[in-house]
Amino acid sequence: MALHHSAPSCFMHWSVQRVTNNLFSVSATSDGLDYTHVGNYRSVEDANRAGRRFVSAKAHDQGHNTPERAEAKIHQQRHLASSAMEG
Repeated sequence: MALHHSAPSCFMHWSVQRVTNNLFSVSATSDGLDYTHVGNYRSVEDANRAGRRFVSAKAHDQGHNTPERAEAKIHQQRHLASSAMEG
């Protein structure tokens, strides 16, 4: 029987601020306190698109770097190695 563990909640948010008439700055955070500068963009649409991409990539990375995934990967590698030695 498989045990299911709850994943930690994830807070991802990006902020777009107008710097000049034709320049928008994007920052993102995963904890609501520390922001990472994503970049500067010429339109608010491009800035929001970049914010969405950044948050999505970070969330994807966090999902793949859990202890359960690392343990499963080690188990899978051991299984493949033992299968290769048997064959």
